[in-house]
Amino acid sequence: MLPAMSLAMANLSGIESWVFDLDHTLYRVDPATHAAMSERICLYLQRTLELPRDRAFVLQKRYLELYGSTFAGLLRHHAIDRDAYHAFVNDLDLLDLKEAPELRTAMARLKGRRIIFTNNCGRYAAQVLERIGIADLFHQIIDAQALGEAPKPNPSAYQHLVTPPAATAFFDDSLRNLKPAHALGMKTIWCRTGPQSLTEPLAGRPAHVHYETDDLSHFLLNIRISS
Repeated sequence: MLPAMSLAMANLSGIESWVFDLDHTLYRVDPATHAAMSERICLYLQRTLELPRDRAFVLQKRYLELYGSTFAGLLRHHAIDRDAYHAFVNDLDLLDLKEAPELRTAMARLKGRRIIFTNNCGRYAAQVLERIGIADLFHQIIDAQALGEAPKPNPSAYQHLVTPPAATAFFDDSLRNLKPAHALGMKTIWCRTGPQSLTEPLAGRPAHVHYETDDLSHFLLNIRISS
């Protein structure tokens, strides 16, 4: 996380649109819960494609790497029911989410539009926002149904963000999802609260990351948002 003095110097005063990933960004899970979430996706492949677990696991990770999400790979190569997929893999109770009053206070101070930009399901995203108590603060959800076979980090996915890039701040736990946003001219913030930050510790901040944080609420409460 940026030290307090660096946060005070972080200037996002020109931002008009605040774009947030969902999973591992607006909420965090422990490694065991993340593994259980991943296993639900693998189980879906086993049952739907009639594969043994080892082959389903390899295919799951291959699609994730190639297309940005397993869902996108399934759409491209298999005739799956979109709603059935998300209903099966998204176990909201597994997350044990609670209201997040500090995050609500931090979000409420942001001037402009607040947008969810997720490779997950919009209905699920709305339920997560309700559980943590910030649903009414968001203006739009751009989800897997809208992105289809080209989710983040596919550059075409970012065309769904009808916002001036120079006036947009983009928050994501995935470094590769931040690259296209940076290339477009957005301010990029790496939320080091996802599985990547645990498996790929970095010596320094990548060039396509303007800021990083392991505490989103603290970051939003302390950055400069007005001139």
